[in-house]
Amino acid sequence: MSQLPTELLVDALRIDLAHMRCRRVVLLGNEGDMGVEGLRVALARWGFQVLVPPEGERAWIAGLSSANAASLPDAELRRLAALLSDAIEHGVDAIVTTEKGLARLVEACRLEIPTLALDPRGSVVPVRNVVFDMGGVLFRWEPLGQARRFCESDEDTRLLADAVFGSVQWALMDAGAVDEGTVAWTAKTRLPRRLHAAVNELVRHWCDERVPVEGMGGLIGDLKQAGYGIYLLTNAGEPFERYEAQLPGRECFDGMVVSYRERVVKPDARIYRALLERYGLEAGECLLVDDARDNVLGARMLGMRAWHFDGTVQSLRDLLL
Repeated sequence: MSQLPTELLVDALRIDLAHMRCRRVVLLGNEGDMGVEGLRVALARWGFQVLVPPEGERAWIAGLSSANAASLPDAELRRLAALLSDAIEHGVDAIVTTEKGLARLVEACRLEIPTLALDPRGSVVPVRNVVFDMGGVLFRWEPLGQARRFCESDEDTRLLADAVFGSVQWALMDAGAVDEGTVAWTAKTRLPRRLHAAVNELVRHWCDERVPVEGMGGLIGDLKQAGYGIYLLTNAGEPFERYEAQLPGRECFDGMVVSYRERVVKPDARIYRALLERYGLEAGECLLVDDARDNVLGARMLGMRAWHFDGTVQSLRDLLL
């Protein structure tokens, strides 16, 4: 089975199955693949039913994964065809394999239902657009580091970061509901007077020199050259206007949707729809790269692929390039 994250494999599979209007599938792979309930449960959440061969047949199926269709005895190929024909008679409308060798053998059976490999790089519906979050993906997001510039102790640093970045008002600024002045004023009401000047400085200057995630600018340039559409979908307040020019790969972006302009934030479905409708994008052809799990799930609910970014740029490069 591919070493790519299971969530990406399931993403590609569910989009392909939905695209092909398949709801009931049989899963073939090694014994671990066929015995792992996680995949079946994950697909079940999206309304699919995943069947596996009877337990007595699984070891035999797993042993076929390295076989060559041309050298496999006819009796073995007929046995596989009979097993899959029985599954088809029970309503299966697609075959999913986690091993390339098995996929070739299934194709040799000449069954009249689609066979899908569990690999997003071989997806029926290809990724054509990469949609980037900003904080934690394009720029490093380090609230304590930002606050430390204006404090003399670790305790004050934590107090300041929590009062500003951890406040409801900060989230409301992302939604376009309040401005920086309101963020600063409410932060001061929760802090000792000695930190009031630090609040003003932090709110005014936190974004002066944002630090890009290493390697992301180069990746965006390479993705653009490879023909991908490049988009930004971010929760950000009005200060975005002051640092937009600092975005890694800024010249490569084909479009941007910023929450404060829309007055709605991820993971609300409306902001994903705004991106798709404004730029005429097909949800299944878009891969969102976001460091927040809720935002990833929100994208998937709209039919998009989504990568929960952990800071590893190379993994994203390996997938797309």
